[in-house]
Amino acid sequence: MRRIFSVLTGILLLLAGSFVMAPSASAAATGAYGCGGSQIDSYQVKTSGGSVYGNVYLYYDASTGKNCAVNVATAAGGYGTPTFKFVMIVKCVAGTTAGSTCVQDTYVQDPSTTGITYSQYAGPVSISAAGRCISVTGINSLTSGPSSSQASFSSKATHCG
Repeated sequence: MRRIFSVLTGILLLLAGSFVMAPSASAAATGAYGCGGSQIDSYQVKTSGGSVYGNVYLYYDASTGKNCAVNVATAAGGYGTPTFKFVMIVKCVAGTTAGSTCVQDTYVQDPSTTGITYSQYAGPVSISAAGRCISVTGINSLTSGPSSSQASFSSKATHCG
């Protein structure tokens, strides 16, 4: 009897530990990097040679009706090092990248370097686009100006609605 009790206690402790360690549904649904809502898409920010310098993560918050995006650098793209990082969302018309309203990251000038830099990610930027499409752009560069070490991604209209 004592052995059965010990086994049952061990199983219960394992089960209780797994419940405590699992994230709650609301925590999993909450966005990261200052974006609310749930992640609905991601896009690789690549160089012309195919190196991935970052990932643009797109979130949607149904409670506010806002889309939000961040551009997070990878190790190859200078994560942890002040480098040029950019993200933008445009409210646009289906099949295009053109729109009347856009939001882009707020630039922070690092006085110790030339150019606009972030160490980890650009953003968050958010926009209300009910009944419209959005276009998302991300750029990462290992130098402060245009060069062969630049990576970019730009979508056509997506997530229309």
